[in-house]
Amino acid sequence: MSQPARPLPLLAYDTSAYELSPDLNAAAVPWSPADVAEAIRARADAELARRELLIDYYRIGTPLAYPLPVSRRFRIEELPVGISSITYPWLIWQVWALEERWRILHAAWRMQANPAAGACLQAELAALRAWDCFKETSNEVGLVTGHIAGVLALALDATAGWGAAALADAQAAADALLDRDVAPWFTRQWPPGEPLTPLRLHNIPVIALVRAAQLARVRRHPFTPALEAQAIEALESWVRYRTEQNHTEGTSYDGYLMDSLTGWLATLPQRDALFGPARAALRSLADQWMALALPGRLDLHAPLGDTEPQMPFWLNALQRLARWYDWPDVAWFVSRVPLVRLPAALLAEYAATPAPAGLPPTGSSVVANAVTYRSGWQRRDHTVTVSLPRVPLHHLHPDAGHVIVGWHGRFWITDPGYQQYRPGEERDYTIGSAAHNAPVIGGRAQSDFAAELVRWEHTDAGLQAVIELSRCYRDLPAGASVRRTVQIAAGEDPHVTVADEFTGFQAGEIISYHWLGGAQLAWSGVDGWARLSDGTHALWLGLEGETLSASRLVRHPGSRGALTLTHATTLPTGRGVRRWVIRAGAAGRWQPPAS
Repeated sequence: MSQPARPLPLLAYDTSAYELSPDLNAAAVPWSPADVAEAIRARADAELARRELLIDYYRIGTPLAYPLPVSRRFRIEELPVGISSITYPWLIWQVWALEERWRILHAAWRMQANPAAGACLQAELAALRAWDCFKETSNEVGLVTGHIAGVLALALDATAGWGAAALADAQAAADALLDRDVAPWFTRQWPPGEPLTPLRLHNIPVIALVRAAQLARVRRHPFTPALEAQAIEALESWVRYRTEQNHTEGTSYDGYLMDSLTGWLATLPQRDALFGPARAALRSLADQWMALALPGRLDLHAPLGDTEPQMPFWLNALQRLARWYDWPDVAWFVSRVPLVRLPAALLAEYAATPAPAGLPPTGSSVVANAVTYRSGWQRRDHTVTVSLPRVPLHHLHPDAGHVIVGWHGRFWITDPGYQQYRPGEERDYTIGSAAHNAPVIGGRAQSDFAAELVRWEHTDAGLQAVIELSRCYRDLPAGASVRRTVQIAAGEDPHVTVADEFTGFQAGEIISYHWLGGAQLAWSGVDGWARLSDGTHALWLGLEGETLSASRLVRHPGSRGALTLTHATTLPTGRGVRRWVIRAGAAGRWQPPAS
């Protein structure tokens, strides 16, 4: 199996761009350790041929180029205005790309004895000595600090083969990062005795903390014990909140946090003592990443909240967990992610992993932020995801009960999958009242993270999940109730019923629905049903007792291409049930389902 040396073309900030990518859909899986070795070689050759660093700031559609080596920290006044209302964190995406580059060069140097890769890496890390600081464009310690600390810890852990001058410069940069940037920040950010609330475990400060601790250990810095103790407390607090409160920032940002936490933990001398107490919480995280994956494209997750395909950090953590805990089903999963999507850290650490075996289970599961159902893992299989946000943390959206259907390598009933931070129409599209298919009641969309899973039952016939939504809406009439029941019939193709029960509302209350279809899927209206097609398969959407019309299809001004089917219904007596039906079919057949 060959690994293309050229990078993937820039893809939009939209999950459908990754679903449709011919490069990714043509990827062969599973792959072997030999394929991984070839990927390292090819990627290192590509990096050595690179003359400048191209960064796709995909969130705001702004590609920028930087010189190589990046021998200074760029100031905010040298960069465009990203979002007028904030100091845009330009350096985060820059150091993501630099870390990926440096880790590939390090792997080629240390694992494949590539002297050119070693020389290039040494020169670029030595150039960090000229940086005035290792902070964000906002001049705060954060992700930039953490990523650079992590690479310096990796590269300086073994000094054999370094040139004396380059080594001295890289070590000086490491010490400056710790003394000048991290030490005063640590005193402010992590004061002794202050409780570690869930909000304080947000990915940014924890990533900076654990990577700084890792670098301090390598440099034998006197600050090491304090950093390590705080990092251990952060991990133990995360484990407790995960176990007791379904703590999550969503799949992508859980992965972002855990990449750094597990990277630090991998070299921690006392790590074995932490493995046992953390096992259940970390297993729940692995189960979440696998349960939300799209059949046939295991690199993609159901787009709940901020789910960014450009952030594959979760794969690093997943691979480490598979190895540490000897989880063959997790190893099987990782080996079936397209090779081109694997981060450099995973490639470098994969060589010592035994050949994967086992198979993750199918059926249903409840994870931290969703209820899921899966018929299988191949492209022909399907998955249904029902959103269940229960903690008010960053990167989650108030969208309880929102239904996503993945089938034949696409998300057919979907979600924007991100939050645009720039004010305007796209921000409204991603988190406004029409962003999800949970009911909008008298113009009220959900605003609170207060869903309650009333019942979850999985039998041979399929899955039934009952979710109480009432507390997710503000300003409902006293005593009003909204409850969504999702039934998924067992079988090869999607067969889903979504029933919303309303009680206690004023007579004539208007309920609005918004069903988002995947980009480049074709809509039709047939005999009161809505129909989605990819030219080979079709998915039908109906509302019992009411007529759906293609005239109600809209393209939200902020959408990057996907269409939304809108429908409004009335509760004449202030109560009632609205039952939606989703059924699979074949393209070319135009007869709606019987029910």
